[in-house]
Amino acid sequence: MKTLRLIGMAIVAVIMSVNFAACSDDDDEGEGKSLSEKLVGHWVLTYEEGYEKDVEFPEDDRAWSHEPKDEYEYFGNFTFRADGTYSEYDLDGTNNPQGIEKWEVNGDVITLIEDEFEQYDLKVLEISSSKLVLEHYFKDETLEVKAKMTYKKG
Repeated sequence: MKTLRLIGMAIVAVIMSVNFAACSDDDDEGEGKSLSEKLVGHWVLTYEEGYEKDVEFPEDDRAWSHEPKDEYEYFGNFTFRADGTYSEYDLDGTNNPQGIEKWEVNGDVITLIEDEFEQYDLKVLEISSSKLVLEHYFKDETLEVKAKMTYKKG
């Protein structure tokens, strides 16, 4: 009986070691890279959620949580380039009117710079070799917006 128990424990140990080896982190290829280096590439919007609260017109308040359909709520697909430029694309792949703009990283925040007056901060909540989660938050006297976007590398 002790022999069977010993054999059983050995089999369990082998299965567990194979299981742990098979479940190693798939994101190891991004280790050692800066956030800027990890961002470079094309990112496709897969899910978005958030809300808008309007102080002056509370009847216009709204919330969303869905896969993007024909249009996106705040930000579409992105291509970030190593030279510090980016393009934003509509969901059908066509370019938005702003064309090629600049981006920079400070800590865990990406700043999209359209011009000296138009800048958007996107906080990086999660990034791996295949997934990016960004959050945009804005608040002034009349409007509060929070948008969370999930992307896949594509």
